[in-house]
Amino acid sequence: MFDVAGEVQRLDEATASLASRDLSGLSDQERLAAVRTMWATAAMNESILGQLLAGLEADGVCDRDFGMGTAAWAAHETHGDRRVAATRVNVAMKLRGPLAETGAALARGDIGFEHARALADAANPRIVDLIAAEQGEWIARAGREPFRSWVYALRARVEVLDQDGPFDPDRDRARNRLSITPNGPDSILIRGELVGELAIGFTQAVEAQADGRFRQAVKDHAEADIAVPPRATLRAEALGELVRRGHAADPSTVRAPVPDVTLVIHDTEPDQISSLDGQFKMAFERLAHLACLPAITAAAVSVDGVVLALGRTQRYAPNYQRRVLILRDGGCTFPGCGAPASWCDAHHVHHWEDGGLTDIANLANR
Repeated sequence: MFDVAGEVQRLDEATASLASRDLSGLSDQERLAAVRTMWATAAMNESILGQLLAGLEADGVCDRDFGMGTAAWAAHETHGDRRVAATRVNVAMKLRGPLAETGAALARGDIGFEHARALADAANPRIVDLIAAEQGEWIARAGREPFRSWVYALRARVEVLDQDGPFDPDRDRARNRLSITPNGPDSILIRGELVGELAIGFTQAVEAQADGRFRQAVKDHAEADIAVPPRATLRAEALGELVRRGHAADPSTVRAPVPDVTLVIHDTEPDQISSLDGQFKMAFERLAHLACLPAITAAAVSVDGVVLALGRTQRYAPNYQRRVLILRDGGCTFPGCGAPASWCDAHHVHHWEDGGLTDIANLANR
């Protein structure tokens, strides 16, 4: 018979032994390899813990022996947060049941606990069978996509599948939150969440202002050797500048600025709409709500792209060509460069001075 208790004891001893060692002498490659291994091992440990919690919950052990639920008992034993324990038990029960394929992927280390938790949260009682049917696809995508993009796509899919829980503008409005907390005599902490068109418009406005500040900072650095601030600093300064401008303007005489936002509908995913960079995704049914806002433009783009040609009639690419470039190229196309599209210019591959055309086929984000 497999000695589970003995194996757990040996694992605990091995972990304690490793934790007591001085790992500072490892080479860079050894540390990189160790992190990869430990990360996968952490996912496997999450799987083991989940299976144990699900077993205790399913058999009612803690209720029978201690007069409390599994989550309450776990929180008491670990001096932890009961809400965190309850989340783990809830995820564990779904991985034991309809999301067993997700549980197996977690046990193999193919996905992390956050992926499993996101799928478990998505699988509400109304659509649990639909999410279960698609879980293999989401597991595969998790290995190819950044977590943020992956979870945004999952949330958009849930909106499509959950027909009994349709998009409600009032519900989304309630999710918009902003808190401002004093942080010493000369600073504040800002925390919050923006959703839907407010999130897209805010991001576009702040990033555009930050781009301008970045270009000015690069120029100042070249002329006076002034350090270029990190992106987070540029965003903070951009937000402050936008607020100052808005506060100084007289709404009775000054027309409010209108952010230029483009929403994309791909023919491969006609039930979803997204922002140009793909970071924001939502159900198509939101389009009717968003269409009443004149600042938002919807662009239907096929998998073959859109050919827009201006030849030699215009040197600089207009905004609609730039949108196509963002859709086609993403960020910078120069090998090894990871600059986002907002930092790039529409570059002529065959230079304009040498007779190059302002056509999509001759333009690239650089």
